[in-house]
Amino acid sequence: MTTIPVAVEGVLAGTVLAAAATDLRSRNIPNWLTLGAMAAGFVLNTWLRGWPGLKFAALGFGLAALIFIPLFVMRWLGGGDVKLMAAVGALAGSQNLLAVFLLDAVLGGAVAVGVIVAKGKLWRTLKNLPRIFSKDRPAELQAGHEESVGMPRAVTIAAATLIVLWMLNR
Repeated sequence: MTTIPVAVEGVLAGTVLAAAATDLRSRNIPNWLTLGAMAAGFVLNTWLRGWPGLKFAALGFGLAALIFIPLFVMRWLGGGDVKLMAAVGALAGSQNLLAVFLLDAVLGGAVAVGVIVAKGKLWRTLKNLPRIFSKDRPAELQAGHEESVGMPRAVTIAAATLIVLWMLNR
């Protein structure tokens, strides 16, 4: 993991917390938040570090696009989640984004299992798993569909991001 300037850490923490709050409340992450955070990542990192800062932001943003756009195309993530991770990448850089991604995958998986069990859909979900890569994937396995069990992903993204920030400052 790579250190991040304090000003950038503050913007990053504020962004993921605001995204989690709006995702919990309305199941939506506003574009003004994610696009503004992406721009802030490029501007702040460039201003504080010069050309290496621009490269830092661009690599984080690019890695986010490489990982999360295919997940969006496959309807495993919503567009707001993808834009939020792109903002995290632009603010935190590629190494830290990778740490957030891995931690979020673990947290998101644990929360997803909990939600599936709590909603009584464990057996139905397990039966549908073999079809997860097929063209006739059931609606409940597609992000944003009304039959989807769904969960506010920004919450686990925020938790993973804050844990990574905490680890950077230990």
